[in-house]
Amino acid sequence: MNSNEQVDVNVLVRVYNQKIATLTNQNILLEAKLESLTKDFETERENLLMQLMDKKGPPTVVGKSKSDFKESEVD
Repeated sequence: MNSNEQVDVNVLVRVYNQKIATLTNQNILLEAKLESLTKDFETERENLLMQLMDKKGPPTVVGKSKSDFKESEVD
């Protein structure tokens, strides 16, 4: 086919619309997959943080006794 030959405009528009639809669908699927992966990552991150907190136990105060806290009461 020579570049000087004419193309049927209707065929050109149909092919163009098909390509745009295909690319749009691919884009939507990729966006949905990215959102799913992000959600899964956040869920897994929260689970791992909870496991870490469980393994560490309750927080402890270093260097203070109960009497130190009583002396520092506000009047």
